[in-house]
Amino acid sequence: MMARRWTIQKNKSVLDNDLSLPSLTMSRPLRRTYQPGVDRELFQVLQSEAAHLEGKEIELVSQIKALSEALVSVRSTLSTLRFRANECAKRISPVARLPNETLLAIFEEAVSGQDMCSRTRVESAITRVSHRWRRIALHTPRLWTRVCVTPDTDERDVQLHLSRSADLPLDVEVWGWWDYRDSFTRPHHFEHTLAIVLPSASRWRRMKIGASCDTLLTSLSFILRTVGPLDALQQVTFKAQQPGQICPTTLLMGKSAPNLRSIDVENIVLTARSPCLHNHDFDCFIGVTHLILRLHEGDARALKTTTELQGFHALLLRMPNLVSLSLYGELICVKSATSLEDEGNITLPRLQTLIFHPNTVRPRYLRNLIAMVMAPELRHFELVYPDSFTQGQDISDLLLQKGCEQPTPKFPLVERLVLNNAANIASAAAFIRAFPAVDQLTISGADVGIFDLRTWEEGSWRTITRLTLRPSQRDHLSMVVNWLNAVTSNGDLKAPLVQGPITDCPIMMRLYEELKRYTQIELFGMDSK
Repeated sequence: MMARRWTIQKNKSVLDNDLSLPSLTMSRPLRRTYQPGVDRELFQVLQSEAAHLEGKEIELVSQIKALSEALVSVRSTLSTLRFRANECAKRISPVARLPNETLLAIFEEAVSGQDMCSRTRVESAITRVSHRWRRIALHTPRLWTRVCVTPDTDERDVQLHLSRSADLPLDVEVWGWWDYRDSFTRPHHFEHTLAIVLPSASRWRRMKIGASCDTLLTSLSFILRTVGPLDALQQVTFKAQQPGQICPTTLLMGKSAPNLRSIDVENIVLTARSPCLHNHDFDCFIGVTHLILRLHEGDARALKTTTELQGFHALLLRMPNLVSLSLYGELICVKSATSLEDEGNITLPRLQTLIFHPNTVRPRYLRNLIAMVMAPELRHFELVYPDSFTQGQDISDLLLQKGCEQPTPKFPLVERLVLNNAANIASAAAFIRAFPAVDQLTISGADVGIFDLRTWEEGSWRTITRLTLRPSQRDHLSMVVNWLNAVTSNGDLKAPLVQGPITDCPIMMRLYEELKRYTQIELFGMDSK
């Protein structure tokens, strides 16, 4: 009986505890009873929605496929239309209508006129403009024959030029190595770049060297003497880096260039003992036809850049086929007439062009040099002074050979005459008599005095067909107008073609208009004065 009572009390205690915690009892999830109808309905809804989405997926995939096919078609059509539009644009554009031959001529002019120190070569830039331009450039080896060795030269670019030029002759330029340190901006850059070009030495046609320091110049001249025969070399050009820098005589190539035809050098110093004039090199200059000797600007008073007369004389004697001789600056020392008697005259039997540009207001040796040059076949004579009416410039007495009953011209066959500040009122008549066969006349400066009517009466020019007037003054042009009026009205001369500079001066233009009454006028250049 006691035990049963304890059990009831215990159950009651438990019940009281459950009633005292209602929140805990309500927060627990209720156990859902199994309802088969509700779950079956939910399954059918989900299955229906999945089937709908599957159909939508198939539809979208189909649309994507159709759009992809349409995109391919549109792209193909667009490409065709663009090609046709480009073809139409080519037919409309003036540049596109140019034939390949014309484009190639333009390319060649651009390539030849470019700055050799430019980082971007014109021929390389042409290949990146269009497919047509690239095709023309790559199939024209002569566009790639100019090879430059400068501090900015890319070795790969040199290799491209050597390969794209095929087997054509090359124009090699070594330029701009102003300081020995330039070769160390990259280790031994000069040697590495030069080493790429040296294997093609047998193809070198022209070689231009300049603007390089003495150290690298000495190294280069030694390398060129040991590289082997330069069988294709025809022209050597040297330009000094600075006043006083002397061209190494080894650059004249000697026997290593049997086909050398043209030499154009600055500050060459020759003596009778110069290596290039030794007996074993006697034949190296036989083929030379053009010789240009210059003094670097600023070297007019530098005695160390003056060539001895004996060396100059010996050089010319080794050039029996010389047809053109040009001297810029007083670089030949001919001190007195006594030395002329000792050396004798320099006879150049085939010389046809003789050019003198003393580039000094007081020439000291020019008269003696002109007196000793004998050129019976001369056709072109040019004498240009930087100033007029300076003592020591008059050479008119040397142009007429005396000793006969009547003076005879020293150069009777000259057809092209260029004078600048060479003639004055007193010597104009002598110049006219000295060149009786002149056909083309170019004058400027004080030489317009030749057209003084009194001077003309003493002269004998009757064959001029082309008259070129370089920048001139108003009174000079007025003299030409009066001269043309007189000689054409008297029937002494058929009016020549007159060429002159373009000017913005109204009075000068009016005078040119007056000239048109007598002859044809061609204007060129621009004279700001």
